[in-house]
Amino acid sequence: MQRATWSRLAGVMTVAALCSAQYPQQYPPGQYPPGQYPPGQYPQQYPYPGGTGGGLPMPPIKWPSKKPKEGEKKGETQRFEGTLRSLSDKELVLDSPADGIKRFRLLAKTQFKDKKGGSVRDSLLKPGDQLEIQADAEDPETARKVILIRPGTEAERAAASKPVNEPPPADVKPAATKAEPAAAPAPAPVPSAAPATTAKKEAEEPREDPVIAAAREAASSFTASLPDYVVEQHTTRLFSFNNEASWNTVDVITAEVASVHGKEEYRNVKLNGQATNQSPEKTGSWSTGEFVVTLQDILSPATDAAFKRIADDRIGSRPVLVYEFSIKAENSHWTLMSEEGNKLKPAQKGEIYIDKQTGRVMRIEQRAVSIPATFPQDKAECLIEYGFADIGGARTLLPLRAETRGCKRGTVHCSKNVTEFRNYRKFTVESALKD
Repeated sequence: MQRATWSRLAGVMTVAALCSAQYPQQYPPGQYPPGQYPPGQYPQQYPYPGGTGGGLPMPPIKWPSKKPKEGEKKGETQRFEGTLRSLSDKELVLDSPADGIKRFRLLAKTQFKDKKGGSVRDSLLKPGDQLEIQADAEDPETARKVILIRPGTEAERAAASKPVNEPPPADVKPAATKAEPAAAPAPAPVPSAAPATTAKKEAEEPREDPVIAAAREAASSFTASLPDYVVEQHTTRLFSFNNEASWNTVDVITAEVASVHGKEEYRNVKLNGQATNQSPEKTGSWSTGEFVVTLQDILSPATDAAFKRIADDRIGSRPVLVYEFSIKAENSHWTLMSEEGNKLKPAQKGEIYIDKQTGRVMRIEQRAVSIPATFPQDKAECLIEYGFADIGGARTLLPLRAETRGCKRGTVHCSKNVTEFRNYRKFTVESALKD
């Protein structure tokens, strides 16, 4: 994540340090497989590329200059996330956990999108749907873009259908009410036996969801179950001049990664298909994998994440349960670092997809929320996809793909790293000597 030379690329951009990682070069912290997640190093620090300390330099690539078009000179962007309460032709009401009830003006040019950037008909949005609203800082009451994060559950739709309760204006005094006679004092409670008190306390404490408990156990045993292996890592680095409407490839770096007893070695490093004697870290932004840190952090009791089951789904042929998670800023171990050296531990929201049969997490979607307007970046997101790979005849669930995105506040400049892991195979003496 700490790449001091993203600014060479576009003059302004630093990308989000995501996925509980040193993104992109240490993405996440430590190497994959484990071996860089020793006791005493938790929580980790996940700075933005361009941050100071421990960063990996990006090669001085000459990027063609491009003047912003009319309409791209936009002010700072504010993002609000919450539950849709009501929607009309000219107004949208959002219930935001961080900001309370927010009313937004809708214009003819307001865009309605899904998470992938596709168009969404506003008439299909219903109360209870989870939305992100983007507005200019100079006009925060006007929605510039409405993004559907996911449809609401039945419970969320039912709750959102209730009238919106807002505090009365400051100059309106509450109506006087007739005083009711004082109630007779309640009798003193009778002390109960200790066993009854204990039983009551246990009854009041919510039991942990068994699916989340199984996922915690599976994540904790992940590192111990990994065999020695070799894998090909492909990282494509991209940049956008138009707020992610389109992407331009900067370069592609590949390497063969051998993991033996939790330690990794890089060989056959190539930049844009050409062999290089440099280590991957010296070629520029670099993702080393170790996504187990992100997984363990989200499921760790230390983050006190709140989980809510929202759907049943499938990933390929495997049935999965989808849980929404949220982590408060005061419990967040995800540290964002800007090029200017600003640090922020943001609140987080996202979804995890848990395999019904194994309890293993198959997919993670993670994003920073309620980023202060004073922070240089206004977007930080991460996606991790897991899949089964055969290593020496053993079928093992491993990271197959990861994607991170970040956008510079007050601009339409964004960057993205896409990493793929291909051809997992068992590490042997023969593979160690093979070029």
